[in-house]
Amino acid sequence: MKIVIFGGSGRMGRIFAKIFKEAGQEVIIVDLNEEEGKEMEKNLGVKYTKDNLIVSEADFVIISVPINVTTSLIEQIGPLVKDGSLVSDLTSIKSEAVKALDKWINKKAEIISIHPMFGPRVLDVSGQVFILCPVRTGISKFNWLNFIENFFLERKVKVVISTSEEHDRIMAVIQGLTHFLYITAGWTFKKLDFNVKKSRKLSSPIYELMLDIIGRILGQDPHLYAHIQMDNPLAKEVREKFIECVMKLNEVINAKDEKEFVEIMDSAARHFLEINSAMSRSDKVISVLSAELEFLKKNTGKEIFLKHIYSKEIHFGNLLALDGENLILEKNGKKEKLKIANVVILKDQDEILERKKEFFGIVKKDFSLLIDKDMGEKIIVEILNSQKFTKEIEEVKIKEIYFDKKFESKKSVCYEISFINKNLKEKIKETIKFLGRIGKLRK
Repeated sequence: MKIVIFGGSGRMGRIFAKIFKEAGQEVIIVDLNEEEGKEMEKNLGVKYTKDNLIVSEADFVIISVPINVTTSLIEQIGPLVKDGSLVSDLTSIKSEAVKALDKWINKKAEIISIHPMFGPRVLDVSGQVFILCPVRTGISKFNWLNFIENFFLERKVKVVISTSEEHDRIMAVIQGLTHFLYITAGWTFKKLDFNVKKSRKLSSPIYELMLDIIGRILGQDPHLYAHIQMDNPLAKEVREKFIECVMKLNEVINAKDEKEFVEIMDSAARHFLEINSAMSRSDKVISVLSAELEFLKKNTGKEIFLKHIYSKEIHFGNLLALDGENLILEKNGKKEKLKIANVVILKDQDEILERKKEFFGIVKKDFSLLIDKDMGEKIIVEILNSQKFTKEIEEVKIKEIYFDKKFESKKSVCYEISFINKNLKEKIKETIKFLGRIGKLRK
């Protein structure tokens, strides 16, 4: 299948290019940014072009460009789309895009509008929500809707089928209200000249979580968020209702009307319905964050391994110190400061051992051991392998088994042990001590 992605070098376009490339499809990205397009061509193995006419060869066209240029691009390429193909856009608001798609796309092609309900910072799509809005289907002999739905389900995502009208109505709250609320909160901090960083030192877990959500929203593309607010006509009604509620609640508080305040809060809770589930989910998030800090506190002074969630770079060293925001690692006399929010702690022992192998390399050492003839030599391999994490052993092999009259009722077994090349003298000393309890070491 030939898949053409317009805006393929953009952040969301890259996610889709990677998904389909890893699935074995031929991916072509069309983008005005030649430098990034060539970089993707080299690193991801996709093809790059600036020629819009490539759309006529595509089996599946994905439009991943800014909302304000989506309709004009659809008008340009729509008539060139080949019969039986599929066209999708990734816009956050569907009304205008869907009208343009239905008007300009070749009438013998199918249209399924897609909204991935996550931002471009997401590293793994599993568990994320994809909304599919079928606009024109059932024309091709190929069942495109079934293909797209199953393709995403195979990647462990949640697929929701919706009309474009229902989508925009719900997005007016999910995006319109959410963004409006948190951008307003962030702007309030600015207007108050409030020291957000200092406030974290006094914060509760919920306040800390709220600050992170505000920061996440404020850190997005403001042009995109402007269009989400301004291009969805249904968002205006939502914002006005929110402002009305804010003004009313403010009046109630200023009047010290506790009875009405309680009624407002109780009525909202009754309508909300999922109070217990919300409590459980937020408790889970808070407990994960608390457990991470507790682990770091317990391991201060010890060697730890961390993975940066964005660059994927591995950082390791002795944990010297930490506060609520940063930690300091020391490696070979050099100190490194990292934001706790940007890293995950590696706890999987197999992965840590693999990383140590990459960083320090492997050294192979032979140990010849005299043991009873009747003793199984493989049992020692199993015992040593069971200690691979404590002794940092990569592999244990039986290199040679030697019988000789001078050994009488014994045999000589040569074990080749591959150690991580770190604190090697200590490891060899410990291994000699261990093997000496089982048999007699030969020089």
